[in-house]
Amino acid sequence: MMGIKKADAPVQVTPLPKMQMGCAILVLISEAACYSYLFPFVPFMVRSFGNIAEEDVGFYSGWIASSFMFGQFLSAFIWGYLSDLYGVKPVILFCCACNATLTLCFGLSTSLGMALSIRFVAGLLNGNIGVVKTFIGLISDESNEAIAFGQMALCWGVGSILGPGISGLLSEPATHMPRYFSQDGLFAHYPYLLPCMVMSLIPYAGMTLGYFWLVEPSRGVGKPA
Repeated sequence: MMGIKKADAPVQVTPLPKMQMGCAILVLISEAACYSYLFPFVPFMVRSFGNIAEEDVGFYSGWIASSFMFGQFLSAFIWGYLSDLYGVKPVILFCCACNATLTLCFGLSTSLGMALSIRFVAGLLNGNIGVVKTFIGLISDESNEAIAFGQMALCWGVGSILGPGISGLLSEPATHMPRYFSQDGLFAHYPYLLPCMVMSLIPYAGMTLGYFWLVEPSRGVGKPA
């Protein structure tokens, strides 16, 4: 008679540090939102610059949209090196500050060169996608890393919904919401400033939360210091 195989003991899942994961999630949501928020209005912004042929609007819109990721592509290894040198917390906070400030500045763009430059520099000064992955790897272990990294796709999805959704609603407020916004006020002169202002609040919130609650993790241990 064959013996009955003893069932393996269930794996004990280590709880993830809630505040650390909360900070990482907010930062990743801000990354996705600040990457995608310009998609609803960038062709209209390019057209408003003037001196651009109608058939070239899509071409230059694509350049503006892709310049952010091109900047990140060039600086990704540098930010990884700096996070090893100085720690992940100061890098995450600095990149959040740059992301928020340059998102706000993008709403003040008055020329194609200005818009391209701001988006490129915003990507160049933002290495949080890779650094936050490192951070999540350091605060997780073999029992919970699948759960921790699985939330990254969720964060990107949420941010990609919030960014274009909010921007599409708030673009050109003086035209679409004249009851609340003056026809000769700030938002009439800068019709895409309002969505940029609102979007900048997300990385600013991530920076503030991270400053008070983010704990520099110990390398190779899998738990916060």
